[in-house]
Amino acid sequence: MNKAEQFINSRLLNRTEKGSLRKLSVKTFPIDFCSNDYLGFARSPQLKDAINETLLGVHQYANGSAGSRLLSGNHLFTEETEALIADFHHAESGLIFNSGYDANVGLISSLAQRGDTIISDELIHASLIDGARLTHANRYSFKHNNLTDLEAKLKVAKGTIYVVIESVYSMDGDLAPLNEINNLCEMYEANLIIDEAHALGVLEITDKD
Repeated sequence: MNKAEQFINSRLLNRTEKGSLRKLSVKTFPIDFCSNDYLGFARSPQLKDAINETLLGVHQYANGSAGSRLLSGNHLFTEETEALIADFHHAESGLIFNSGYDANVGLISSLAQRGDTIISDELIHASLIDGARLTHANRYSFKHNNLTDLEAKLKVAKGTIYVVIESVYSMDGDLAPLNEINNLCEMYEANLIIDEAHALGVLEITDKD
């Protein structure tokens, strides 16, 4: 056994002794209290049939992309799906990522630059925090849904400012005061980024005006 294997085994043993070793499971539960499948899409036989029927009509649909989208893995069906998503959100365009984690890391890390400022709610997703760490921007967090603390951070922010929040926070299910936060962002010329992972399809937010 080499040193690398000894190190890995010692760490695994340490986790086992502390009761912190986690293992994958293939168990299924009759009632789901832990996933993000709020609307039951993952278990819907109707949706599965609809997907299969749609794919039968997609020209040259393969079992995989065979490469990155920039080189050989792009498909017209993907672009049409992105356009459909953009239309649903009344946006100019859409971009599909492999996962929500990739989307958050990719978005934040590509926007903010050194000298800019990212101000985030203290309870945002870890993926957003990871993206912010890659930017070398100034980073502040404000107390959860606390407008006073947010404004205090906005007053000392430099460069291009990004405020990062969630509309619905997954752990407690509470809502962000979106109108008030947006007003502060407009006042301090900050860009507002809202993670909708736990709100889409579950909560409808309309413009009262």
